[in-house]
Amino acid sequence: MLISLDKNSGTPLFEQIYDIIRQQIIQGELENDEKLPSKRQLQRDLSISQTTIENAYGRLLDEDLIYSREKSGYFVTSLEQLEPGSRQAATGIVRKKKKHYALPPGTIDTTIVQSDVLKHIAREAFSDDELLNLGDESGERKLKEQIRHYLHINRGVICATDQIFIGPSTEFLLEQALYLMDHPAMTIEDPGYPVIKKVLDRLGSKVDFAPVREDGVDTKTVQALSNPVVHVTPSHQFPSGVVLSLQKRIQLLNHAGAAGTYIIEDDYDSEFRYTGRPLPSLQGLDQNDRTIYMSTFSKVLYPSLRLSCMVLPKRLAELYYAKQLSCNVPRQMQLIVARFMDRGYLERHINRVRKIYRTKMETVTAWLREEYEDVEIYGDHTGMHFMLRVPGTDLRIPAEKHSLVHGSRYSQTEGLRDTVLIGIGEKSAEDIMDILAAFLGDVSP
Repeated sequence: MLISLDKNSGTPLFEQIYDIIRQQIIQGELENDEKLPSKRQLQRDLSISQTTIENAYGRLLDEDLIYSREKSGYFVTSLEQLEPGSRQAATGIVRKKKKHYALPPGTIDTTIVQSDVLKHIAREAFSDDELLNLGDESGERKLKEQIRHYLHINRGVICATDQIFIGPSTEFLLEQALYLMDHPAMTIEDPGYPVIKKVLDRLGSKVDFAPVREDGVDTKTVQALSNPVVHVTPSHQFPSGVVLSLQKRIQLLNHAGAAGTYIIEDDYDSEFRYTGRPLPSLQGLDQNDRTIYMSTFSKVLYPSLRLSCMVLPKRLAELYYAKQLSCNVPRQMQLIVARFMDRGYLERHINRVRKIYRTKMETVTAWLREEYEDVEIYGDHTGMHFMLRVPGTDLRIPAEKHSLVHGSRYSQTEGLRDTVLIGIGEKSAEDIMDILAAFLGDVSP
């Protein structure tokens, strides 16, 4: 039996011996019941201590790869030989490269996050030994109570604490909601958030599209399709930025009540409205308990936090508990956010960053309107992105050159060829204007 050791390797010698003998047994180089060299012989042949050999043989014994006979030594256990296959090394795995955008939506200015406060609360949470055990599978009650109070005051959401459920993302919560409804056919907005269609495609659910008008999703199309579920972003439609009118909100709710359908309300970017007061949530207006409300903390705090919430109608909430679904968010992270809210930091943080983003939005859009008469801007009254349009100009090539997000990424039609989406969260106003100046310099309207 050949054993070659590398005494300069970082791998302990007993592990090297174990690995070599193990491979020789599995590959059939050592036959069943074949006697292994004695510890004394290996000590002499390899110039190592008997303790090293004992550790290697002990591990082989633990895995039942060898057995010992009293006063006779160690022998190879009788094993069925592993048939050769075509398994390849796990190197060179193909992964689609994620494109980097210069002004992406969904990113934030990390310099305005209250890191010192969050670190202090985090130390408290991770020092709490009670949080080391499992908690409520649907989410920590302290967090749910804070969310219920916040949503009621700020968004007019009406619910009990037990109707609130926590998850790492709205994508995760959407999958849970669709599971509870047995993966129904769904109507979604066009243009719209591509993750929604990705989820539906992954689940094999039927999907139809309703166009978005200047006052929100086309409710006539929603009614004509009459799918069991419709997904909307009424507060700040993604990506167009339009707000669903009160008239259309009433039409959607009346249709849901009459047809027995569900509305999934993604309250996207509702915290960052720069002009006037936002309309109340659909969920708060709903008279028939047909609205599933979703929101996330990724914008108001930071994206990598991975914490979102969902408010389910009573029937679906009871089904959630009956199916014993779980939130998949660490208890410590939930308690950090709960304490951040309870101590008033969240309200102050939102008020502060809203002013910062509003100033940035106004600076960039005012500059665009002054310098580029042919450019149209919409969706800049709310949120952390706006749509920039150069009417009649196909922007796909210059958008690709300057790493900007082209409107076609969000639409099933060709209607947004002359539009790009501009995120204002991450870069300064000066950097945004520099990037757009270079982009528009390559555009021929």
